Amino acid sequence: MFQTFFLGKENVNNPLAREIISIGKEIGKIFSNSIVGNISVRYGKRILITTYDEIASLTEDNLAEVVDYDVVRNIAFVIGKEEPSNETAMHWLIYRREDINAIIHIHKLLSGLPTTEEEKPPGSLEIAMESLKLLKNNNCINLKNHGCIAIGENLRKAMEAIPCL
Repeated sequence: MFQTFFLGKENVNNPLAREIISIGKEIGKIFSNSIVGNISVRYGKRILITTYDEIASLTEDNLAEVVDYDVVRNIAFVIGKEEPSNETAMHWLIYRREDINAIIHIHKLLSGLPTTEEEKPPGSLEIAMESLKLLKNNNCINLKNHGCIAIGENLRKAMEAIPCL
């Protein structure tokens, strides 16, 4: 698990916040209002990520801006009122691919998707590395015993990558 260093404890003021909240509600209507997971978008060199697992009931209070992430020391530098998702390391590393600007991760395995070979601890750098192997050639994968992750150039494209949506 990573450490969080808060650069500011105020609400995130970002126009992409409404889009994340809206996508979370859409996912809730399709699966269940109690579906858990996390959503993020990249803008510039930062990411906006959810802090609360029940993505169908997100508010602007449930978002954090990750300004930087030190992979070596495992520290997230954050603006927001709450700790970012425990999956922040995975999101941060996936964004090393320049074509990805949105990530949706839900804690539900979906049939027919490629699945990572090994189960890795949620929130670990290992799960990020394991996911990157399959995301080279796929926009939506299952993380073994942990749920699916979809990527896209924007949130709408990430939603479209989830096969049942």
